[in-house]
Order: sequence, then structure tokens, then C-alpha cells
Amino acid sequence: MNLEFREYRPRRILNFRKHADGPWFWERYSAHPYIGCRSGCEFCFLRSGRYLGQRDPDSLHTLIQVKLNAPELLRRELGRVPPDVLACGDRQQPAEDRYRLSRAMLEVVLELGFPLLVVERSPLLTRDLDLLQQINRTARGGVAYSLSNLDQRLKLAFEPRSPGLTRRLQAMEQLALAGILVGTSLTPILPGVGDDAAHLEEGVLATREHGGSFVLAGGLTMQGPQAERTLAALERLDPGQVTRWRKLYRWEPGGEPAYGPPRAFASRLGRAVRELCEKHGLRDRMPRFIPGGRSGSTSGWPSGCSCGPMTWSWSRRPAVPSGRTARRPGRWMIGRSRSTGCTPREAARH
Repeated sequence: MNLEFREYRPRRILNFRKHADGPWFWERYSAHPYIGCRSGCEFCFLRSGRYLGQRDPDSLHTLIQVKLNAPELLRRELGRVPPDVLACGDRQQPAEDRYRLSRAMLEVVLELGFPLLVVERSPLLTRDLDLLQQINRTARGGVAYSLSNLDQRLKLAFEPRSPGLTRRLQAMEQLALAGILVGTSLTPILPGVGDDAAHLEEGVLATREHGGSFVLAGGLTMQGPQAERTLAALERLDPGQVTRWRKLYRWEPGGEPAYGPPRAFASRLGRAVRELCEKHGLRDRMPRFIPGGRSGSTSGWPSGCSCGPMTWSWSRRPAVPSGRTARRPGRWMIGRSRSTGCTPREAARH
């Protein structure tokens, strides 16, 4: 299938959140150099909503809009806001091979001293390991590798064009060995075909065996054209599951599905992943970066801590950042929600 690149120069690039995206990725800002994704997974939420604007949802994986001035915009806009976690970059191929905009944006992040979050499927991230290590030393960095599951049959059905699962895990291990905080975003977990104990434990074990320290689990959302494509992929894979999915998402023929499954289903899924994480010594939440450390602290980590620049603290409630304007190393804090289930809005970001 042909791939088209369409170059342009937007007026702005930085997206803002009023509050940190917790307890999920904890970012306050995001900036990405491309619109569209060559992987074009059938279940990807980007086919619906505002991401593509007026574009045909079927063009997600055939048309890549390239923000040629992304690094320059990022430098200008980050200079106007207080430091906090920035989700940045997109190493999809062949776009990033050709334009190298994500690497240029990391150079800006390093220059301005912002803590970094990368949510990625591409193993090309290891190309930028030198910059990630420098960012990690000065302002901290974290990576969540996106994996729906490790079942090759499901990959071929729902994400045939995405990078290989083994290559993603190998990249994650390389990052972990380099001292980068890394884990997996196990999303979306597919009902009926990928949410059993064996599939979930396989994902948790693979995370641990490749140096990951956390697993984020999120269910499948259904909306608009994405829902239709996801259901069609399921019907090709296992027609017997279609009726179950329609019931789970309260999707009558000719109608629209519910955005997510019932709360009881999501809660069961969350508890299952939490128990597996506890069993295998991992966390079920990503630690949070706190710019400047706790109130009253003069450094990014507690006094007397021997853990080095990356410390971990467990709390029942998300920590509140202090010293937001101080551009000095902070620390990561894990904040656990009281809710056991989680269906994230943007779990499958590329």
C-alpha cells in the first residue's frame, strides 16, 4: 500500500493538560512531529475523535503529515512554560528515518531541561539512547513500551503493520540496561481473546525479564470508525466472539457502541494485572516525576536516600508537585489510584 508524506509548518505544537495525566503517564505537556501512523493498528483510538481532523479515518496509515518546524516550535513554546513531564516524539518508520524530527525534538528537551516521557512501539528509540541517557541524568526520563499482548496471532489480526513484538522487548531491555526507567503499557487488552490469565501473565513476565519495572494495563475503547474496524478484525479472527463484544459494549445493530466496557469488567481486569504485578515484583503504576522534590526538600529526592537520582516512593494518593518553576532534577513517585480498573483515553499512543 502506498504511503504519502505531506509536509507543512503548523503555528504551534505543544499540547497542555490542566492537570497531570495520572495515575497513568503523569505528563502535563505533549508534542509530536507527525500526524498519522504507518502501523495503523485496527484498534487505535486515533482513527476517531479530533486527532485526524477532517481526514478520512482510513488514511491513518497511508498519509503522514510532517511538521517540518517541530523542533523550532518546541524550543519556543517550552521556553514559556514551567518544567513538567513532556510526552514527546514518534519514531514510526519510515517517517523518522527520513525526517529525524523526533531526535531533533529530544535535543531541545535536553537543552531546556524538561523531564521526558516516551510512549513508543518502535524499536528505533534505541537510536536515541545517547540523548535519553543525558536527559535522564539532568532532568529524568521514562519510557513505556506499548504492547497489547504477545500473541502473534492477535498481532497479525489487529496490528499487522506494527513493529515486531520481540524487537520491542529487546529495545526495552537495552534501555533498562542503560539505566532508563522503562515498563510496558499493556493496552488495549482485548476482551475474550487476550484478557485471560495466560495472556496477561505472559505480558507481565516479559516486562520483568526485559528489565521493565512497571506494567500499565488498559482496556479496549470503542468509538466511531475505529470500533467498526476493530470489530471487523475480530470477526475475521474469531467470529464466535462478535456477539460477546456487542453485548459487552452494549452495541445494538445499527447503533453506536459504549465507549468502554462496564465498570465491573474493567475492575476485574485491573485487579488481575495488579495481582500478577505483585506476584512478579513489578508495579502496576508508572512512577511520577516531581519537579524539585517534595515541599521543603532541597533536592529532587529525599534526604539520606541511597537510591541515587531515581528514587521510588509508594503512596495511596498521587503526590502533588512542588517547586514547579525550579529547573532541577526531581524524582519519580508512584501514585496508586483507589480504583482497580482503568480504561485510559490515550493508552495506545504511537
